Amino acid sequence: MKKLFLTVVLSFLAVGVFAQKKVLKEADKSFKKDEFANAITLATQATQDSETAVDAYILLGDIYITQFYNSDRTSVEDANKSYDAYTKAMELADDKTKEKIMEAAVSNPADPNKPYGGQMLGALETVLLDEANKAMDAEDFKTAYEFLLLATKINTDITKDFFVGYAAENAGLDEEAIAAYRKVVASEEEYENKGYALNQVITSLVEAEAYDEAIEMLKQGQEMFPEEDLYRQWEVDVLIASDKMDEAIEGLKQIVAAGGAPKNIYYMLAYLQWNSEDYASALENAKKAIELDPNYGEAIYVAGSAIYNEGADLMTKANNEVDDNNKYEQLKNQALEKFKEAQPYFEKAIEIDPNDVYSLRPLSTIYDQLGMDEKRDAILDRLDA
Repeated sequence: MKKLFLTVVLSFLAVGVFAQKKVLKEADKSFKKDEFANAITLATQATQDSETAVDAYILLGDIYITQFYNSDRTSVEDANKSYDAYTKAMELADDKTKEKIMEAAVSNPADPNKPYGGQMLGALETVLLDEANKAMDAEDFKTAYEFLLLATKINTDITKDFFVGYAAENAGLDEEAIAAYRKVVASEEEYENKGYALNQVITSLVEAEAYDEAIEMLKQGQEMFPEEDLYRQWEVDVLIASDKMDEAIEGLKQIVAAGGAPKNIYYMLAYLQWNSEDYASALENAKKAIELDPNYGEAIYVAGSAIYNEGADLMTKANNEVDDNNKYEQLKNQALEKFKEAQPYFEKAIEIDPNDVYSLRPLSTIYDQLGMDEKRDAILDRLDA
């Protein structure tokens, strides 16, 4: 009885396999007659049996890639469905079949729908890249992005990843662009556009105020491109934006110590030191910026302000010496000397920019303290105008 039952089960299985093979054969016939909807229905049914699944998925891939070709290679949906079907076949197939599915192809100038070589995923990749290039030339960046993204799923490399990002960026797909650029940056391959990708990632992080990660990426940039000053200077900007002034000052000092620092680095260092009330260091670095550009108005203002603030501090101390007149006079005279020293810097700043109210205000105070009433009043009139 058990033997009879087993025989019946095996018979049913054999009938089932035979039935699915027949379904697959009918699907192939419908495909060859261009009856694509019916072919898809039958092939999908045949995927349910392990004996016919691989061939059924390959047939589905063939159907969808044909529909993609028939759409003048514009149907992203059919291209994706073709990829999905071939990929499922790859998951179930033996090594020989996998090689056939992935067989490389090259473009056929005479007929874009019939690339030379492989006719499955290799062909799909080749056609996708050709169409993506055409879309890029036509500045249809969204289509280029969609085709390139699918092509990278078939075979990825750093060049494809970069252009996925570039197409997405120009299509306004910011998140997708950054995701692709991150892959470029993470790759160990050397690539001429890796710096561009890194810069886009850093910019997106700064815009999102993700300063800690931006700083990490900037340090990575310094390691990747040690000859570039950009990443050291950019790191300082991010440190300032994240209110890490001490670290920003140290970063600027390192740039200066390396030699050949431009005027803006000296100015930025002077400005931060002035804000940190390190007036002597601020004056020293502001003067170095002025040496590089005698008409550098911002550096001239910082130099004058550093001296002026020293004078103001001395005057405050003098006014607190209510019981010691000699000490008061000594501190007051020191303050006035500082004001005299600061005066030409502010006058130069106003010569460069007559409407520089930030220089006009302390200059009016200097004129007042030095008894230069007419000049003081002239400045006050300008401020009130």
